[in-house]
Amino acid sequence: MKSNLLRRKSMFFRATTLVALCASVAFSAQAKTDTVTITGSTSVSHVMEILAEAYSTSHIDTFIAVQGIGSSAGISAVKQDATEIGMSSRRLSEDEINPDVKMVTIAHDGIALVVNQNNPVNNLTKEQVSKIYHGEIKNWQEVGGPNLKMAVVSRENASGSRFSFEDFMGLTQNIEGQRVSDINPQLLVVNTNGMVKSLVSRNVHALGYMSLGSVDDSIKPLSFEGVKPTIDNLESGEYLISRPFLMLYKEKNVSKNAQAFLNYVISNEGQNIIGERGYITNHKS
Repeated sequence: MKSNLLRRKSMFFRATTLVALCASVAFSAQAKTDTVTITGSTSVSHVMEILAEAYSTSHIDTFIAVQGIGSSAGISAVKQDATEIGMSSRRLSEDEINPDVKMVTIAHDGIALVVNQNNPVNNLTKEQVSKIYHGEIKNWQEVGGPNLKMAVVSRENASGSRFSFEDFMGLTQNIEGQRVSDINPQLLVVNTNGMVKSLVSRNVHALGYMSLGSVDDSIKPLSFEGVKPTIDNLESGEYLISRPFLMLYKEKNVSKNAQAFLNYVISNEGQNIIGERGYITNHKS
């Protein structure tokens, strides 16, 4: 009888300890789930995820959730109070500018024209690019390449890369006061830089464009008007296809932790990370 009583007391103690331990773990997990949500450009998200990971090593109580869904969506999310911080890889249009929305330029990036590594073409002019994306040039032979039909790749409508690319190349038209795309509707349309890279790397027919900071050895970047897409040429102004990387927010919606991360991104440490990834930083020296 006494033995059974002791056994029940022991089981009760272990159960109570387990409940207390679970509660402690749950509380600890909750204390570490202060989430800062950053939404927008897939190009900016490429470096933002790296910044978030670096920041989290010294700020374990903050989780930075980066969502790459396109510049237009990120701008809208900030304006509609659906995210603390937005990302854009293009300048805002006049109808998107809101006095409540603050903008911070964290870097500048180039847009590179890219082809398969086995494509012998090394350079395109603005006139050639315009004709290709309008569907007037359809074969690589017409720009000094092999007799292969082109597979021309563009980005989705919400993409900041597409907005900046079309704006620079003159691939838009105004219809009843609205800026609309004027590219060939039969082009291949994909949603991210990674999809452009994957498609071009496996298709010798392909031509696409993407963030210069996302270019790697799996694809071949083309010179534009005889100028290679390098950081030095971008910084000097010789390479002309460029755009800003922006973080956007409303002061009333930015938490203490979100502001701390914003400060980190524009700090020397954050800017060094951005520079190491192949972008032009905003260092003041």
